[in-house]
Amino acid sequence: MATIHLIDGTSGQLLPVKRPKAASCNGCGYCCAAEPCALAVEYVGASKEGPCPALEFEDGRAWCGLVRHASRYMDLPNDWADRIIGEMFAAALGAGRGCDADDYTLPDIGEASDA
Repeated sequence: MATIHLIDGTSGQLLPVKRPKAASCNGCGYCCAAEPCALAVEYVGASKEGPCPALEFEDGRAWCGLVRHASRYMDLPNDWADRIIGEMFAAALGAGRGCDADDYTLPDIGEASDA
């Protein structure tokens, strides 16, 4: 299981709990918090570890910034192509097809003792 790094930018919002793999996306952000996608690595220069720098939070959920505001993260001079580029990124990422992040389990820490 990937280490989930501290995510800043939530302004204290509670995010939804990750759903099982292949269930519909609820915007928990786990996939992008665990590691950036190949598109973020290629087009934004994200490292291959840690949370994606294009991970956005709004209205109690996480969003892909490359899909919503590509020009912000790609250093484009204006945002006129955001819709077109965002649709291409969404298609490449499989947005709308359900959760693609592997399920995780909490480590077994043993039984608590009264000692």
